[in-house]
Amino acid sequence: MARPGESSVTPLQPAQRDFFELLERSQRFVLTGHEHPDGDCLGSQIGLFHLLRALGKSVRIVLPDAPLRNLEFLGQRTPFQIFDPGQGLPPCEVLVLVDCSGLDRLGAMRSAVLAAKPRIAVVDHHVDSEHGDGESCFVDVDAAASGEMVHRLYRHFAQPIDAVAAEALFVALVADTGWFKYSNSDARVFAIAADLVARGVDVAGLYDRLYRRNDPDSVAVLAEGISRSRLAAGGRVGLIRLERALVERAGRIGLDLDAVMEPLRSVADLEVVAMFKEIAADRVKVSWRASGDVDVQAIARGFGGGGHRKAAGATVSGAIDEVAARVEAAVLRALPAPLPSRGGVARP
Repeated sequence: MARPGESSVTPLQPAQRDFFELLERSQRFVLTGHEHPDGDCLGSQIGLFHLLRALGKSVRIVLPDAPLRNLEFLGQRTPFQIFDPGQGLPPCEVLVLVDCSGLDRLGAMRSAVLAAKPRIAVVDHHVDSEHGDGESCFVDVDAAASGEMVHRLYRHFAQPIDAVAAEALFVALVADTGWFKYSNSDARVFAIAADLVARGVDVAGLYDRLYRRNDPDSVAVLAEGISRSRLAAGGRVGLIRLERALVERAGRIGLDLDAVMEPLRSVADLEVVAMFKEIAADRVKVSWRASGDVDVQAIARGFGGGGHRKAAGATVSGAIDEVAARVEAAVLRALPAPLPSRGGVARP
């Protein structure tokens, strides 16, 4: 596919060609994504929803569970529903997994999909997504966000992006680039962002809706979360342990606890942050972020997870003490040898 600003079109791979043909010949679609949908997951689904509607298709968005509270405003102009086990999966020819590639990411919705037996398609940018459950895949691990993939679909089908889809795709883009702070914020990301702003995105207003409407208790929750952090390996690794009570407290106010990781990421010479969220007595959600050369996706894969080189996650079975110890050991093993200081003495 052509990148923004390019005049030529890259030849399609067979898997991509099959995906485009599937969209063209099918009429009824359900769009979904992983549990606890983030901005890229939901924003990309909304962008794809409006594209398929413009192509004359019947489309519904069904989420495995509710998005974070700061994303609920996206539902004001685009309908989406939360999966109801009592109703099952709406009738469809094609189920499109957006921002994930495995049915195991759908939680309780997985069994309904297996019972309905739709054709499974995937739009994703995570490593190994082409090896997931999709029969037809549109995957690019070099894309900054799944929203970038949907933006390319508009170009492929020569459809204009309306203001509602532009806002959703901008949310997708900023979610996975950290509002353009991360290393994946390259020239094509800014070209896409410029295109979306030209189509009506109110950048300042959108930032306010996403990040400046938190519950009053969010300050205390963030402060307590940060207080649970510590540095290891001479300041090269940050570790954050969040017990279930705090995780549930954040959930009640709709706060994204990933914000707890940001202060540690500002520490000089820090290379990896790992955060442990206790979501049950025997289950821990682990999130990794890398600032240096450590491939955290490789670490996450060892725990049954995945993601990107600099951002990854996994849900690990076990008590939080045991999981945290295993993950810390894996991170320490993955650290490269410390660089010498300017005086020729290795940093601790």
